[in-house]
Amino acid sequence: MTRSLLSFIFLAFPFFASAQSFFTGQVLDKTNRDPLIGATIYIADTKQGGLTDTLGRFRIADIAPGPHRVEVRLISYKTLSRTIHFNSSGTVTDFQLDPVAAQLKEVVVTGLTTGSTVKDSPVPIMTYNKIQWLQTSSTNLVDAVGKLPGMSQITTGVGLSKPVIRGLGFNRVITVHDGVRQEDNQWGEEHALQVDEYSIERYEIIKGSGSLLYGSDGLGGVMSLISARPPEAGVTRGQILANYQSNNGMLGLSAMVEGTGKSGVFARLRVSGKSAGNYQNQFDGRVYGSAYREYDVNGTVGVNRKWGYSQIYFSNWHQDINIVTGERDPSGRFLKLVRVSADSESVAPATNADLRSRTINLGNYQNLNNLKVSWNTFAKVGGGNLSAIVSYSQNRRQEFASTLTDQPALYFYLQNVFYDLKYYFGGRNGWDFTVGGNGLWQYNQNKGMQVLYPGYRSWDNGLFLFGQKKTDRLTLNGGIRMDIRQMRINRLYADSNGNFSETPITGGQLRFVGLNKTYSNPTASLGATYNLSSRWTVKANLGRGFRAPATPELSANGEHAGTFRYEIGSPNLRSETSWQGDLGINYETPDVAITVSLFQNRINNYTYSEKVTDRFGRDSIVDPSRPILTYRYVQGNAVLFGGEGQISVNPRSAQWFHFTTSYSLVRSRNLSSTSDSTKYLPFLPPPRVIGQLKLTRAEAGNHWHNLYALLEVEHNAAQNQALLAYGTETTTPAYTLVNLGGGTDITNNSGRTLFSLYLTIQNVFDVAYQSHQNRLKYFGVNEATGRQGVYNMGRNFSLKAVVPIGRR
Repeated sequence: MTRSLLSFIFLAFPFFASAQSFFTGQVLDKTNRDPLIGATIYIADTKQGGLTDTLGRFRIADIAPGPHRVEVRLISYKTLSRTIHFNSSGTVTDFQLDPVAAQLKEVVVTGLTTGSTVKDSPVPIMTYNKIQWLQTSSTNLVDAVGKLPGMSQITTGVGLSKPVIRGLGFNRVITVHDGVRQEDNQWGEEHALQVDEYSIERYEIIKGSGSLLYGSDGLGGVMSLISARPPEAGVTRGQILANYQSNNGMLGLSAMVEGTGKSGVFARLRVSGKSAGNYQNQFDGRVYGSAYREYDVNGTVGVNRKWGYSQIYFSNWHQDINIVTGERDPSGRFLKLVRVSADSESVAPATNADLRSRTINLGNYQNLNNLKVSWNTFAKVGGGNLSAIVSYSQNRRQEFASTLTDQPALYFYLQNVFYDLKYYFGGRNGWDFTVGGNGLWQYNQNKGMQVLYPGYRSWDNGLFLFGQKKTDRLTLNGGIRMDIRQMRINRLYADSNGNFSETPITGGQLRFVGLNKTYSNPTASLGATYNLSSRWTVKANLGRGFRAPATPELSANGEHAGTFRYEIGSPNLRSETSWQGDLGINYETPDVAITVSLFQNRINNYTYSEKVTDRFGRDSIVDPSRPILTYRYVQGNAVLFGGEGQISVNPRSAQWFHFTTSYSLVRSRNLSSTSDSTKYLPFLPPPRVIGQLKLTRAEAGNHWHNLYALLEVEHNAAQNQALLAYGTETTTPAYTLVNLGGGTDITNNSGRTLFSLYLTIQNVFDVAYQSHQNRLKYFGVNEATGRQGVYNMGRNFSLKAVVPIGRR
């Protein structure tokens, strides 16, 4: 996009203030008053910022008069957040930063107000940044945050993960990317979130109802993915990030270039790619069908001015990924689908060359593509702040199941239009208010040879009001919202062989009569945080969420190829509604930080699939020639409860020593069940303890900076509270994993970083284990060993190298 076109867009805001002012000051260490070099000063409203020099001083030009939220950040120090009123003649403010024991004061920008912190927010929130990601090993976007307290993941191999927050996942958790809802058939287990992992600068995770923010589907919470902010004015720079993982030979490469001109116009372009072979473990050897490759091109162009910022973002993400079937011959060797003749195919043992290959097996794989364009603007208007987002995305999900044709068996073509409009304004007596609305239009079409679910159209709209009051000791916030979802689902027909079609079939029958229905629900949230003292903080929150039924739950009436069972939906399902209560307490000193959080989430009309039996209590099988069991979607009431705790130790007298340990627990009850075998909800994570010891050193000689070494021990307890009925789950034994890591920045004589290295060793002792939330665990028995299912990844060495390019 040309500069003239950008100028035309921004002329749509002629009423913004035009006075120019400067923001200057100095950043010091609070304990010894030493100047801090390289601290980031960031004005969150307008995305303007700068860095401190060798004397700890900074200067930012062209700031609009009025109140702005300012963040000051530096590694090993607590992030400082303050609202400052800027004068037209210039503003001078100095900052003092505390050494960090824990990132409890990390600024959160996901919320509805202009700024809050993890410590002050009544709703439990976690953050995870790029440095943390670099210092750990992850196989995909969700795997990166799967170890945070209260987080876990449902996986199908190493390349496919879905986030789970306090036991809820799929379309009960909302994923947001730079303020836009990520919509890519999230109700399915067979594909990953379609966002470039290398482009994410920061995660923010809300562990509680996100319906107040985004409407339907936020019962479990929200995972927000945030890209890096633009560089300071006059800066052009780039970065090359390379990643190698030994277990499956994964090679990842991402190159980025960005710059901001003196006029405030900025641009960023990133190109990323991954290629991985089949992963391996002690019991299965190499797991055939777990190879994948992906690439992404994304970029941003926009402008930062004193009135705010405006930007356009685009992304084209693509992935080809095999599907692990788990089928093996009597000797335990994995089987592959092969073409025998022009019109027939069979299975044959995978060769050693197949197991070591990165080739995508064209007879059993997915081709996924997600194209997204969004416009995001934030402006100072009428004494308040206006935020506007409009996005269009086009998701193509193609599944291939035969070597006899290059046509996809299933092809979902999903289009989304998302909008979000908010206005932030200050009220009386210290109150801040936000009023706005957002909505989502969806159109899903079937373009494959087969039809799994009928196509549909849906339209969501919601309006909300949110308020926050903050004093020296008390933060009080809450809001109300009203949503309406209109759904129109096509009819579904079936021929004599059970094949589906959305058009009438001669000699066939109507399986689903179609649906045209409206769902509406109110949501609300109310919470408070109170500082008992400078060290103790208590918080409580009560939130109501809802989820409208998904198309598969309403319309299914046939064999589901992914789960090998016959599913029957119900068009009379009602919306799920929930009440979640949270109670937390924080204790923080310069040396130690302790957080404890308890929750209970009561869900009415909880939707789940129940096995159908005949009048004699036997399994109901639609087709006697094929032993495929029948399941029907039903509703009942359920409750999830548990909590998390975390202790962080970083003594002032030994700043090089960091110790963190966390504990997570989720339990559940199906309140509509009277049987012991059905009283638990499926795929809940077991109790988990993670301890990490990290040693750091600022420098060693003239060329080694920011050195660290870490030891991590992760213990997952046995999961005996499983949904044993109908063969849905089995219990899972306990296991313990040990991980190691280390890294450093290599600099030249002037102190400029030449490159950074990050080495991790996951599962050091090569333990063979199965995660309870690994879907491969429930595959068939290996006749050669007697073990059921496929195991998780074994020992894995990961090396990341980051090379910065360019200078001011």
